[in-house]
Amino acid sequence: MIETPTRAGPRLDKLQWNMVQVVRTVPLFRGLSEEDWQNIAPLLHGHCYPKDAYIFFQGDPPDALYIIWSGRVKLVRHTDNGRDVVVEVLGPGQLIGEMAVLDGRPYSTTAQTLEEVAVVTIARRDFYTLLERYPRVAMGVISELSRRLRLATEMVRSLAVDRVEQRIARTLLRLAELAGRPYEGHPGAILIDMPLTRQDIAEMTGTTVETAIRVLSRFRKQGLVSNARSRVILLAPDELATVARSG
Repeated sequence: MIETPTRAGPRLDKLQWNMVQVVRTVPLFRGLSEEDWQNIAPLLHGHCYPKDAYIFFQGDPPDALYIIWSGRVKLVRHTDNGRDVVVEVLGPGQLIGEMAVLDGRPYSTTAQTLEEVAVVTIARRDFYTLLERYPRVAMGVISELSRRLRLATEMVRSLAVDRVEQRIARTLLRLAELAGRPYEGHPGAILIDMPLTRQDIAEMTGTTVETAIRVLSRFRKQGLVSNARSRVILLAPDELATVARSG
């Protein structure tokens, strides 16, 4: 674990400065002045986690807001019948735990790392101080909560009416936006550069592992996807997008 000093001098040290650069990329913190950041920097703390580690568990008290510095994290909802549902996968610059921090209720999901992850945290009490002192931050929080609400609404709609092929295709495309890069030697192909198991895909799409395996096998036979070293490759993203729209 890495932590910043409790007080900032006239100049920020390198670690503080690096964390400031991470946090200022988050939309809700844009528009703050350099003087503002001198005051905010002492409130930032850095933490590192290995792959498959838990940052917090569903039901834990909301002690802090998390901002991903590097790596990717999945948010998992544990249901009463023992099933896990991956609500979202987040990457650098995105927030974790903001809703719980705001309403004071326990975290509604478990945050687990998909690879080595570094995060910047702001204690809940300090985050409330920022909201009171900087109205732009408060407006940014409203915008982020609206985005999460739209995402949740779309997920409910998709689970209710979309075929599993559509859900899996849409999830692969969303992950390609988050962690995709061109796949060398295959023009137009996209490598999802993060470890991704069939179990992960099943949890993200509200289906069983067996069904996820069957659909992915069909996609491979159709030349839409491939695999390499625990990574999924989208060989024909445009055709996959057609599946996502129409099933």
